[in-house]
Amino acid sequence: MKKVLITLPNSIAGTLILNGYKQGFKSNGCFVFSKDLRELEIDDIKRFKPDIIFGYDYGFLFGDNKNLTDYILSDNSRYKLVHYFADEPKGKYAVVNKPYLYEEFKKINAISYMWDRDFVSDLQNCRYLPLAVNYKAYRPQEGKIYDISFAGRPLTERRQTLLAALVKKFGKKLNIFCYEKHFLQSLDDMKDKQFLTDRELDIYKSAYRGFLKTEQEIARVYFNSKVNINITLQGKSGMNYRVFEVLASQGFLLTDDMEDISRNFDVSKELEVYKNTDDLLDKTEFYLKHPDIGQKIALLGYANIVKKHSYTARARSILEDLKKIM
Repeated sequence: MKKVLITLPNSIAGTLILNGYKQGFKSNGCFVFSKDLRELEIDDIKRFKPDIIFGYDYGFLFGDNKNLTDYILSDNSRYKLVHYFADEPKGKYAVVNKPYLYEEFKKINAISYMWDRDFVSDLQNCRYLPLAVNYKAYRPQEGKIYDISFAGRPLTERRQTLLAALVKKFGKKLNIFCYEKHFLQSLDDMKDKQFLTDRELDIYKSAYRGFLKTEQEIARVYFNSKVNINITLQGKSGMNYRVFEVLASQGFLLTDDMEDISRNFDVSKELEVYKNTDDLLDKTEFYLKHPDIGQKIALLGYANIVKKHSYTARARSILEDLKKIM
């Protein structure tokens, strides 16, 4: 039985993903211990004696405990360092004001897995492995019906351009779920960039529905939305976490056309994609008029998630890789 130490990061998304892997490794018969990196001590590692230390992005290199970092790196022949990257390795979400981490990490004898295949070559000993989802946590429930839903930060010009187009076309049918501070910032951006008229800004303001705190809240919204819009924030070909969350909630997804979508899903049968603004508006209009078609697509997408994209399946892939080198 492999012993896996999960080092939880100071990141909502990272913690969500690593908690998923915690269950995935357990389902594959591993003994798993997890702890927040800010609380992890050298004695924890000595007592647990892990075969694998599993981290997110640059993991323990972010820590303020230099003794812990030095200990982990002092002799990792005792265990394998494995890191899962769900951000661009040179991007701001991965390095978080510490750009030197990219070069530092390349010196470490670690095995990496990358959510976007176009960044695999950026790191040594790195493999492509898409994101996954704990579909059991996203139990769909009946609730308020929404026409169009977008969950996520309504920031960056690309997202704001598309959201503005949705407001202009569909008015009050748009619903936005995010942190209040991010929505208020987007409201200022929309005004400064003159993406919307004053009347349209009032409509946009009324689209805010608050922040979804739990998987249950997320699933309720996705399941009860006629069209769930996804606008990828980073990456070149990879699928972001929203793709997996919506499908796990048995919601209908309309997402931007990333290359890995068609490699993992049957487009127009398990989800739908758009190629540009006009395509987004046209397909949104179609599926609003034909929610029954969207529901059928959503169910097939959910079946694919259960079969191929669980954390159990992803953890199994990692363990099979490690068998070859441990």
